[in-house]
Amino acid sequence: MSYSIVVREQAIYGGLVVPRVRPSFKVSNSELIEFLRDRLRDRDPEPGRPLYTVYVPDPAGNYNVLVSYDYRAADSVPLGDVLIQVPKGVYARFEPNGDYHDPVEDVWAQVDDATVSAEITRAYREEIEIWRGPAELELYIAILV
Repeated sequence: MSYSIVVREQAIYGGLVVPRVRPSFKVSNSELIEFLRDRLRDRDPEPGRPLYTVYVPDPAGNYNVLVSYDYRAADSVPLGDVLIQVPKGVYARFEPNGDYHDPVEDVWAQVDDATVSAEITRAYREEIEIWRGPAELELYIAILV
């Protein structure tokens, strides 16, 4: 397991939402999430830019997942898409290290290991996957410092 501690600036995301999920590799690898990624890619005027999977907690302790792109301003988000603004924060950044064949399972397993061993303390705020390609993935977990 290897990770780095980083500060991510505030960001705006817009896309398609799935309510009431628990952040995990099973959700990220689900057919529904992959379907939404494909829909966003199909309509993207700038093919090849990174896709984001943003897990957003609600007051009841559930998460909603937003499959999205990042935008510089709220008025750039396509009409009809869900818009969220993620504040600046401190994150543990994970990348696949090859322990698992599936890169998504790999990064989420590293998060579980780091949490169980108390190397990181999750803040249970926004958690962000950045997809730069089919196997190029970064996972950012909001942490307490």
